[in-house]
Amino acid sequence: METIIIALLFFSVLIIVHELGHFLSARLVGIQVEEFSIGMGPALFNYQGKETRYSLRILPIGGYVRFVGEDSKSEDLRAFGKAKLWKRIFVIVSGSGMNFLLAILLLTIFFTTFGLYEVVPQVFEIEQGAPAYTAGLLPGDTIVQVNDTVIDEATPQNGILQIRETIAAKQGQPVDFLVLRGNQTIEFSITPQFDQASDTFRIGVVFGRIQRYGFFPALGLSFMQTGRLIVMMVDMLGGMIFQGEGVGDVMGPVGIVGEIGRAVSYGFERLINLAIIITINLGIINLIPFPALDGGRLALLFVEGIRGKAIDPQKEGYIHLAGFVILMTLMALVTFRDIVR
Repeated sequence: METIIIALLFFSVLIIVHELGHFLSARLVGIQVEEFSIGMGPALFNYQGKETRYSLRILPIGGYVRFVGEDSKSEDLRAFGKAKLWKRIFVIVSGSGMNFLLAILLLTIFFTTFGLYEVVPQVFEIEQGAPAYTAGLLPGDTIVQVNDTVIDEATPQNGILQIRETIAAKQGQPVDFLVLRGNQTIEFSITPQFDQASDTFRIGVVFGRIQRYGFFPALGLSFMQTGRLIVMMVDMLGGMIFQGEGVGDVMGPVGIVGEIGRAVSYGFERLINLAIIITINLGIINLIPFPALDGGRLALLFVEGIRGKAIDPQKEGYIHLAGFVILMTLMALVTFRDIVR
């Protein structure tokens, strides 16, 4: 029950953020919003505002913002079809834009709260009973010298490589470590043990540290990381559509609820990571040029821009209806497979 409640809240936030992008951008450019709906199917709750009806529907699998004159002819000066082309494009892309902004916000929270793991010659974890543990190394100790080799502080990854190469070269003979602990410099002699699984000599240390960031550095890093994730997901999506790669890994609502349940069991850090991935994924998928998706509407707007004439709203409505039926059918198939799994 806890997983179901968290999943409903999880989906609701992502849907509200996406639809809020359409809603706010429409208000900004002067397009009248007829209905703002969270969920699909029969309405559980309705509230009629001054201009817009707000509704909560029974199926938490999506939502929509309906504009005046969106799929039918209207003489209202604030109708969707009466707005300039750039305004309509702006309104359509704003939904996905808000998903990407949510990812940036969540990443900023993540970098300031949990931080990033960085590989540096500092002890992060020690395996209990390992040579380093017996010798007395502690988490937080920084390796400044190994035998006669001074660790390169300017390039931390090179420092880790220097330590590993020295341990490997000694072939189980004692290795001298000079360690900085607070303001103290301490010497240790540690004899590496051979590990059959990795076929290497080890002292039982995981090197690295958690680096937390201030707000503005975290914000800049979040923009870059969101960009990287978008590029990576677009590449994966292209591989799935054109080459069939990863089709078997596609999940519907049931599968995602299962992932949310696993994330909850690991804690908030894992849950926020999942939210980042899903909100970016939602933003990208909505931009696919398929009827009923935002990308399908964008494609028709680009066609209008090229031909210099709007597509008949009624015909456009039929196109999106057909796309919606196909999407619901695909969702039903994916959900069935999720249940079987």
